[in-house]
Amino acid sequence: MDCLEFRRRLGSDPQARDPDMRAHREVCAACAAAYARAQRFEHDLTDALTVGVPANLAESVLLAQATGERRQFVRRRRVLVAIAASVLCAVGIGGFAWQQVDARSLPALAVAHMPGEIDSFELKQPIAGDAVIAGFAVRHVVLKGALPRDTTYVHDCPVGPYGVVHLVNRVDDQPVAVLYFPHKKAGRKDFTRQRWHGREVPLAQGTLVMLTDRGGSRPFDAIEHAWRVAIDGPADLRVTQL
Repeated sequence: MDCLEFRRRLGSDPQARDPDMRAHREVCAACAAAYARAQRFEHDLTDALTVGVPANLAESVLLAQATGERRQFVRRRRVLVAIAASVLCAVGIGGFAWQQVDARSLPALAVAHMPGEIDSFELKQPIAGDAVIAGFAVRHVVLKGALPRDTTYVHDCPVGPYGVVHLVNRVDDQPVAVLYFPHKKAGRKDFTRQRWHGREVPLAQGTLVMLTDRGGSRPFDAIEHAWRVAIDGPADLRVTQL
């Protein structure tokens, strides 16, 4: 078992007791550390979901109903309902429709995809160019230019309804996820969603989405240039084709 397979199994089932995974942990310190982090997270999540029922809950509710506390509660509830109703009226159907559209945007889909792939950020060894070319070939994309030399991960992934080439590049040891959506055209913009900073870039035959959750600089310009050359070809070639 290699590190990538270990991280994928760990992401899909943190409680797995596979003998192959145990054997890999014993010889790989990085994966052993990832396993320890996953177990701590599972433990913390279990503790957070374990909520005890307060003692005498039923008696307390009945008492509140028979006292002025109940009347205060009802008044507060009426105020909150009135506020909520006014907000819904102000937002209206248009706000709901915007949320539905935004949830299907490429940045939203890319961010939603990352939790299952977060361990790819821990991979630091550059992979061979043949593996990168093969990763694009699965999506019927032929690269036209020189490849970035700092690619540490490549995989073909389903992201929402799209088939995507998912890569990771490292710039000054900072990992950046790069998702290429072939034949999907979108606009250009920088964005922030949850803890992620990203950039959406239209290319000739698709769209590139870059993401990082790390602090410090955001080396999107360098990565965008490198993949534009690799996917669309050098600038002089693109001019000739036009």
